[in-house]
Amino acid sequence: MPKFGSTLPKMDEVFMAHPRPEVLKDLVASRRLRAIDILQNLIPAKITTVQAIIDQEEDPSSPFYKGQVFEVAYTDPKILQPSELIASDAHPKGEGELGSEKLILPQDITKPGPNDGEGVRMGPHWFEVVRVNPVQVKCMEIVTRELEDLHMLAQDLKVWLELEIPVVEDGNSFGADVQAHLISQLTDAYKKSNSMQNGVRAHHGDRLKLAMDWAKYPNFKDFAGAIATSDRFDHFLLRSYLRSILTLYGGLLTKFERNWGKVINPKGSHETGGMY
Repeated sequence: MPKFGSTLPKMDEVFMAHPRPEVLKDLVASRRLRAIDILQNLIPAKITTVQAIIDQEEDPSSPFYKGQVFEVAYTDPKILQPSELIASDAHPKGEGELGSEKLILPQDITKPGPNDGEGVRMGPHWFEVVRVNPVQVKCMEIVTRELEDLHMLAQDLKVWLELEIPVVEDGNSFGADVQAHLISQLTDAYKKSNSMQNGVRAHHGDRLKLAMDWAKYPNFKDFAGAIATSDRFDHFLLRSYLRSILTLYGGLLTKFERNWGKVINPKGSHETGGMY
């Protein structure tokens, strides 16, 4: 650390001698263009898209069909054993195929051993396979993409709005308060997006825990029902998330539109120069 003695650097002229004034100006310009595109085009398009996905709940061909939870993928999870595994010399490294799915088997259970007469064993139990729920995975892909888009659009609007906050001064601050409220709403939107994404991610983790216990206690028949119930709840959860996404988009667009005058002219000066 340099030693200045009793003389300290002065700060009052920091922004009077701004070395790169164009940086902030260019950032505001680019963020305004992005905000215009989001508010005029992207959010309205997202509202239409999400509403169309929700409408698919009445379409039996859609993964979001509300009757999917009564189909085999949700009602009849199975634990599969090595006797159902098609292995051949084409998979020398312990690879095998189950239907059209490629599986990797540990080396020690693919080698000849004293228990070959009983079947291939790994430790105290068989090598179990529980298939993923393909319908749920498809739903997760769609909802995750929508949640990621929501997060980024909300953050982009927040970046722009933070740059438009006027000089802080006493009185006449209602418009600035509106801006602060909208910034809070945007922050809340992408935080909710993150929370919902964690909910989506939990699907595989929940199934993994249930399947691990099922492998330990294969005769405990409640595990199939537990996985089926978990999958059914996750399908319901994703459909609920779509409604939350629609609510967030609709709420944000409504608040911006109804308060637009205060957003772009928070001081009510009706001036066209400067930042506004």
